[in-house]
Amino acid sequence: MEPDFRRGVAGLALGVAGAAIILAYTAVNRRARRRSALAHWGLGWILGAAGMTAMAAGWTLLGLAGPWVGAWGWRAAGAGVGILALGVYVASSVHVGRWRKPAEYGLGLRTEGIYAHVRHPQALALILAAVGTALVSGSLFFLATLPLWLAYWTAYTYFEERLELLPSFGEDYRRYQARTPRLIPRIGRRPLGGSGNSR
Repeated sequence: MEPDFRRGVAGLALGVAGAAIILAYTAVNRRARRRSALAHWGLGWILGAAGMTAMAAGWTLLGLAGPWVGAWGWRAAGAGVGILALGVYVASSVHVGRWRKPAEYGLGLRTEGIYAHVRHPQALALILAAVGTALVSGSLFFLATLPLWLAYWTAYTYFEERLELLPSFGEDYRRYQARTPRLIPRIGRRPLGGSGNSR
């Protein structure tokens, strides 16, 4: 099958649009947090879901654009990374995600569970998802743009802290920063914190 350049360009455009929506969501999240837990929950579903849907659609198009490289081992490794990404995302969403009912959604700083090991597990999960999807698809279009997605999700953690988390939680968040890694989890050692709802 021949590479589909229009599909690749459309995928890149959709992925970048999704990234922009997610960044906008983070920029306005602090205001929603000040209004109420319900406003924060609802905004996350509207803007966050729109951004993630656009990015996922973009990644799908990039994966379908070709040309394709790689062997079965390459794709098997990608599938394993994808499963790991899903596990990390679900583990983080249990604590702070909007999968919970609005009545159960809180605005406090959560530092237990996976958040005791890494400050941004959802961004880590999306970095892993990008790597896994690129390997499974074997698409040169996706592989060529992979550094963009890795850089975006890494930079996103800095934007999220600066635009929302530090202004919202101040010194509590700075103490959490000091004891918990940003993106590479602390594994094999007891976490240096992780006290319930200290946010």
